Amino acid sequence: MTASKTLLVSRLPFAGVLVVWTVAYATGLYYFYGLEIQLAVMDSFFFNLLTATAIVLMNLISTYLPRTGIFQMSMGIALVFAFLSQWLGQQALAQLITDSDYLTFLDQSMPVRWTLGFVILMAVSSAAIYYARWRELAEEQTRHTDTRLVAREAELRKLQLQLQPHFLFNSLNSLNALIVTKPDQAQKMVQQLSDFLRLTIHRADAPWITLADELAYLETYLAIEKVRFGHRLEVNMDVEETAKNNVIPALVLQPLLENAIKFGLYGTIGKTTILLSATLKEKDLQIEITNPFDKEMQPAAGSGFGLTGLQRRLYLLYARNDLLQTTLSDNTFTVKLVIPPQP
Repeated sequence: MTASKTLLVSRLPFAGVLVVWTVAYATGLYYFYGLEIQLAVMDSFFFNLLTATAIVLMNLISTYLPRTGIFQMSMGIALVFAFLSQWLGQQALAQLITDSDYLTFLDQSMPVRWTLGFVILMAVSSAAIYYARWRELAEEQTRHTDTRLVAREAELRKLQLQLQPHFLFNSLNSLNALIVTKPDQAQKMVQQLSDFLRLTIHRADAPWITLADELAYLETYLAIEKVRFGHRLEVNMDVEETAKNNVIPALVLQPLLENAIKFGLYGTIGKTTILLSATLKEKDLQIEITNPFDKEMQPAAGSGFGLTGLQRRLYLLYARNDLLQTTLSDNTFTVKLVIPPQP
């Protein structure tokens, strides 16, 4: 145990407690045992000063005691210190006071003084030990909590920055084709891709943004996808104005929209319409994304971000598993996302 944990006396108004106890002790000797006021004050002063010294010394010694058996060792030390402090008090007063009645009282009261001194020393020592243990447990719990928070933040950052590998791969392939056939569009796509990646990195430092900012980010993303898919891709957004100021986790909608584009356009040559709506219900923001879905024409499962990663991220943020729901009905795939207020 360290001194900062065991020196309980340094954390309490020890001097004030000592003064109050000394006055009470002297008052008891005066009223209950009939000692003269001068004798009562001298008796109380010497015995309590020596007891206080023993308390301080015990706390200093306890900093060097091993954890194993510390209570038993403290009991032994308290017994020795109680005897020494009371014996020294007896010897000092016997040299200073010559009143025979008081000296007789002093000799007769020594067993009680030793017992009281031992009880006081053990009470303070036990309090110091349990206080130190409580501090250790509290600090251990704090470290455990901090470790979990660091791990949680690290996982959130990883999930937030994770992009679909096929998105960048396909964008670069489209860019490669455009360089030869449509260099002007290729140049535009390079700029859009650069803006998109810059915003993605910027969002890593801003874990919470407004829905309006997230929609602006989606516009940059969709501009790239529309270069790839041309007239085949149409995204309609129906967003309540009152919902745009709601704060949401950054990059929470892009994986959903990317998922809708991936599975809505795969295996088709005609136009595909994806719908995105956002409404405010009480304090929760409700977002719904729908896209066509043909079970017979779907890509093989990949290892991208996907809905699983988003589900995990939402759980880390809100400690809830019911915020993301998916349904498939009449060849239409629907994702419903509920975003509660920022925790």
